Amino acid sequence: MTIALDLGTRHIRSLRREEGRLFGRTNLAEYIALPDTPGHRRLLERAASSFGRCEDSLLVIGEASVELAETLQLPTIPLMPKGRLPVDDPLARQVLASLVDAVMPAARSKGQPCWMTIPGAIFEESESPERIFFSQLVRLKGFEPLVVSSGRSVILAELGANGFTGLGFDFGAGATRASLAYHGEEIACSVLNKGGHWIDMRLADSEDSVLYDSQGNRYLDFSAITRWKESKLVSVLNPLSEREQRLSLLYEELIGEMLAQLRADVVKQTSIAQLPQPLPLVCSGGVSRVSGFAGLVEEMLRDTMFPLEISHVRCATEADYTVARGSLILAELEETVITPARVA
Repeated sequence: MTIALDLGTRHIRSLRREEGRLFGRTNLAEYIALPDTPGHRRLLERAASSFGRCEDSLLVIGEASVELAETLQLPTIPLMPKGRLPVDDPLARQVLASLVDAVMPAARSKGQPCWMTIPGAIFEESESPERIFFSQLVRLKGFEPLVVSSGRSVILAELGANGFTGLGFDFGAGATRASLAYHGEEIACSVLNKGGHWIDMRLADSEDSVLYDSQGNRYLDFSAITRWKESKLVSVLNPLSEREQRLSLLYEELIGEMLAQLRADVVKQTSIAQLPQPLPLVCSGGVSRVSGFAGLVEEMLRDTMFPLEISHVRCATEADYTVARGSLILAELEETVITPARVA
């Protein structure tokens, strides 16, 4: 069995290969809280929603919270705001541990490698609270955690026909990551502390799109923005309405900052002179699902002094599991290299 874990700000996914078959599991890292009343308990029981109790509240966690939130016009609450682990919230940490446990089987042999990504704008080599916490959870399942950047995973998942050479962008909810790789080896990596949540927050705030929880706390209504944004009626390349134009400007700001950061990191690498050009660029993540996204990236590349020639830009074919699939490919590539050495 080989396994990979994609720890995103909004979704937690695992992908494993067992006896030639692929198995994927996913959980949503969000919840809703309702007052613990007989009426709410009956409502959840009728809806066949599993829930937990915490002090005076009923908690519905994961995918089940989305439909219920829409029905009750309540906000879902992220377990990892901005991709960061809530260090002073033991309940959130406990819930996150249960979500990871649900998507990961136990290792067949202790110390089996598990390649994983870390949520938020965190570099892979940093000993962040997020890396320490999730590494501990992975070890509790019997695996040895190994961290890979999500941009590199996008390259491994999508650029096999190009010898795993090119650029991979992962536009996540809490952060954006970009990688440049040659034959699968990462040459440069950039991280931007902005992603889909930043776009949704700016748009919801400008439109005063809000929801209130059972305690009267005010939240921006991201769900309505996301549904509209990912509908096929919206284009960021050719915006028609004033609302689409505001969305397109936010996308331009996000993409522009990511390209500027990557450019600064790439020019520091002397090895780029040896790269075969032009190079393909692949985008993944929820932000990239909007119509016209690839075209907008191409347009902005033409308008910037980017140090590499790009042949084409496209979006990943299977956006949900792209990062997990690339991490699994890395696990399998490493296994083929390491296994003979162990036998020897």
